[in-house]
Amino acid sequence: MPVTEIALLHLSPGTSIHDQDFRGKLAYAKTVIQKATSRNVYYLQQVEDPACVYIIAEWKSLSYHMEDFIPSSANQSLLQSLDGMLTVEWLQHIDALHADLPLPETEAQMEAACRGQPVWSIVRHMVKAEEKQRFQGAFDANKGYLQEFITEGKIGGGWRVDGEEAKDEFVLLSPWKSVEQHMEFGKTDGFKKYAGLREFIDEADIKHATLLGI
Repeated sequence: MPVTEIALLHLSPGTSIHDQDFRGKLAYAKTVIQKATSRNVYYLQQVEDPACVYIIAEWKSLSYHMEDFIPSSANQSLLQSLDGMLTVEWLQHIDALHADLPLPETEAQMEAACRGQPVWSIVRHMVKAEEKQRFQGAFDANKGYLQEFITEGKIGGGWRVDGEEAKDEFVLLSPWKSVEQHMEFGKTDGFKKYAGLREFIDEADIKHATLLGI
């Protein structure tokens, strides 16, 4: 089953996203991953902490990524080239294709994204034990309020497929004109209904990010 990897990298002190040598190594890593996946790979820089960078990549299966690619010499070589420059804060996979997510596909979309539009919200919902089905039902019933407010495209997400069995996590990506537009949604009547999801989660991690032109 195809999955989408979302990994969070944290740049080490002294490493700058503007450093050309570092960017060149990230570009090489992107080339290696794209060769392995035959899909686009995206780097997104977090708004809240610019030293945090997300990798988003689609793999033909969880096992192919974890058991074939990660131990491969190609991957180990690129990891060695980045040693000391960054750490992997976390890595996870969700049951969604790139086609299901609000990611840029055309050249025009990529150019606009490199200029800062859209800004994506990346929301990790940590769902309460045994509440997955009720969360999904509430999300399906109320996601229209969110989608109708958004002007930059579709929302999309999926369930984590590599976590602990007793802990369900739903990850949602949404495209916004700005962080401020996202905040404005929180003032609407539609949000009051959408926020009913809170009944079924222990916590939510909400971050924003923009595309890095690498």
